[in-house]
Amino acid sequence: MINWSPGLQTAVSDLEVEYSEEPGKLYFFKYRIVGSDEFIPVATTRPETILGDTAVAVHPEDERFQHLVGKMAIVPVLGREIPVIADDYVDRAFGTGALKITPAHDPNDYAIGERHNLAFINVLNKDATINENGGPYAGMDRMACRQKLWADMEADELVIKVEPYLMKVPRSQRGGELIEPMISTQWFVDVSEMAAAALDAVRDGRIEIIPERFKKVYYNWMENIEDWCISRQLWWGHRIPVWYCEDCDTMTVTCEDPDTCQACGSGHLRQDPDVLDTWFSSALWPFSTLGWPDLTPDLDYFYPTSVMETGYDILFFWVARMIMAGLEFTGEAPFHTVYLHGLIRDEHGQKMSKTKNNMIDPLDVMEELGTDALRFTLLVGSTPGNDTSLSIKKVEANRNFANKLWNAGRFVIRNLENMPAEPTGEPEWTLADSWIWARVKYLTEMVNRLFEGYQFGEAGRQIYDFFWGEFADWYVEIAKDQIAEGGDRAFYTVQTLVRIFDTCLRFLHPYTPFVTEELWGHLRGACQETSPALAPKGGWEDALIIARWPEAKEMEGWEAQAIDNFTLIQEIVRAIRNIRSEYKVEPGRKIACTISAGGKRDMIAAQQQTFVSLAGVDPQAMQIVEKPLPPSDERITLVVAPVEITLPLAGLVDLAAERARLEKELAEAASQIQRLEKLLASPFAQKAPPDVVEKEREKLAAFQETAERLQQQLG
Repeated sequence: MINWSPGLQTAVSDLEVEYSEEPGKLYFFKYRIVGSDEFIPVATTRPETILGDTAVAVHPEDERFQHLVGKMAIVPVLGREIPVIADDYVDRAFGTGALKITPAHDPNDYAIGERHNLAFINVLNKDATINENGGPYAGMDRMACRQKLWADMEADELVIKVEPYLMKVPRSQRGGELIEPMISTQWFVDVSEMAAAALDAVRDGRIEIIPERFKKVYYNWMENIEDWCISRQLWWGHRIPVWYCEDCDTMTVTCEDPDTCQACGSGHLRQDPDVLDTWFSSALWPFSTLGWPDLTPDLDYFYPTSVMETGYDILFFWVARMIMAGLEFTGEAPFHTVYLHGLIRDEHGQKMSKTKNNMIDPLDVMEELGTDALRFTLLVGSTPGNDTSLSIKKVEANRNFANKLWNAGRFVIRNLENMPAEPTGEPEWTLADSWIWARVKYLTEMVNRLFEGYQFGEAGRQIYDFFWGEFADWYVEIAKDQIAEGGDRAFYTVQTLVRIFDTCLRFLHPYTPFVTEELWGHLRGACQETSPALAPKGGWEDALIIARWPEAKEMEGWEAQAIDNFTLIQEIVRAIRNIRSEYKVEPGRKIACTISAGGKRDMIAAQQQTFVSLAGVDPQAMQIVEKPLPPSDERITLVVAPVEITLPLAGLVDLAAERARLEKELAEAASQIQRLEKLLASPFAQKAPPDVVEKEREKLAAFQETAERLQQQLG
């Protein structure tokens, strides 16, 4: 018994058949008893298979039909006589309690047919038309036969009724067509012993499956495995290595094409036309590609491998079968870890399909936005075993990230020309230098830990956040001022830029291999040309793809304090930026600022240029004091513990222009309040839907709150 695809005209695996609930019909009819006026009422969802019935089954304890067991029934239209049998499989609550048995077209009936030694009558051709066993219906399409047969049975007064019925319909995973269970001569493999060995390999820890929950899925499949149909009626694939002798009918099985029959020596041989199931061929992949069965150097070096990464949907199709084949033919498991990723869905989480018109062609995306952007989106948006929703907006954002990476690389390489070839003294690290070195040490430890735990998506997010949010947005900006100082400060700043950028490229290479390989090649060449002192420990490798992976370094004790201090600087800068934004201060306009730093005075004073460059503070009007200034209506005070930031209002805005702006906004708010109050006092409030009225009331409350705030600002 196999699953037959009439469209592809080949056997398909059980795993390639999807069952969907669809509205159908339950057909009730009479099975007349030979030599009697009695009949057995039977129900079926597939009337056309009546033509292949070879028994009617009832439950042995069903009192309604016990007296008919052993008698013969008459197949409608065809007139063929078949036995009434008793079998425990019959569900007395389904349909009429009696079951038509078609061993050649139903897997459960097939088992009943074997138990009772019934005839197996196939009534379908390969294209799902009725064959010669269908009598007068031969040549008809299966669905046309269903209608004609039912009409003929109605004419013979055999029809009882037809009811709507929700049924599970087997459809091809590949094309969605209706699959027909039918008997066929195929090649099968008894995999019970292989499956037991593959189960043991996972249970005893030789193979780990990530995520852990998929072990249960694996166990369930392997513990309930059946013989494997490995032959397919397709044009492409590995031809089955079996030859038939046309003179003596003997089969010759050999790896090499034979010239003569192994039994009679005849040269009249015909090879089996079938090919091996794709997954059978794929199961051999880990070792057959390395020269097996010969003990080649490649086989010795590459088998077994380490981690197998694939989609969870082919855990049994491919992974389990590679494990079975690897253990069977080499005695070793093909890998020690199986990492399962999810499926790619559209931005709404729906499975992509042509019928939904939500397909995303990766070639089109790569052409428009770049391969690296697509790779990064898929990798960073993933967690082990979970599906990923893909939207073009995400890919666009990561295209921008690739651009950011390229521009940062240009900045680093360009500044290699603006530094001394060698330093004159020992490094004197600035707070920004110490902070970025500390942060990259934490990043390296975290990324390595996440990689070891196969959390590739989270590792990518951490690298992204560090590169964009810390290295590019903060350190690169501060580095511009430090490089401008020249001398050793410029050398060590550029050295830091090179080392940190090099580390980022190494981390990002698995995600964005093309842009990182190109940038790293330019970085390596520029460093070798300008300053050998910038080479990483161990020297520059020939290519990034074979470069050493960054290893975590032991913390030395100063890192946490450097991060805490610079984090305070960042918070002060952000606070000043927020005020500038709130008061719409022009980007180029410098503002006055007083920072009450307390015990942090010396540290903050050393960062004055950072506030000038990144917060737009006027260096001539900036004060760093220990004690906070007294409160005043003419100043804004911000608290960023443990410091206070004071900004004079006069330096932020043109007070006359600001008052005019506030008065204009207050007038607009008052106008809206008047309009809404008038609207809500009108019949509208009684006639409009309650939710609409409520929305207008919410608008009124918002405008009233705005007017109150503007009035307070105007004094």
